[in-house]
Amino acid sequence: DFNRMLDMIDRRLTRVERTLEKLTLDIEEEARSIVRHRLGEMGHEIVISSLIKPELELNIYGATDELCVLGEASVRAGLSVLRDLKRKLRIVEERYPELLRPRVVLVIYTSLAMPELIEEAKKEGIWVLKATGDIVAPRA
Repeated sequence: DFNRMLDMIDRRLTRVERTLEKLTLDIEEEARSIVRHRLGEMGHEIVISSLIKPELELNIYGATDELCVLGEASVRAGLSVLRDLKRKLRIVEERYPELLRPRVVLVIYTSLAMPELIEEAKKEGIWVLKATGDIVAPRA
C-alpha cells in the first residue's frame, strides 16, 4: 500500500511539474510576442527572443542599432522580479556590454503586478505590462 501511494504521489507531482513548465513557457512566449507588438506600435521594429548566458537568463531580449530591451516574464511579479532584472542588467553591463545600446528599456511582463512592484517601477522607469495594456508605461 505504501509503495502504491508513493507511486501515485510521484505521478501527480510529475503532472504538476509538467503543467508548471507549460505555464512558464506559455507566459514567456506571450511576453515576447506582446512586447514585440507594443514596440512595433511605438515605431520600433525589433526581434524579441530570450538571452541565455552562463550566469544569467533573460526571458525578453531584443536590440536594434539604438534600442535594447531587457526583461522578465512572470505570472505574478513583485519586487523580487524587479531586483532580479536590475541584477541581470548589471551582469550584462559588466560582462556583455556589446549587447547593450544607447537606449536601454527594462520591461517586466506579468499577469499580476503586485502594488510594491508598480510603485518601484514608476520610480525607476521600468516598463510593466500585461496582454491588455501597460501597468507602468515606458518612458518616452
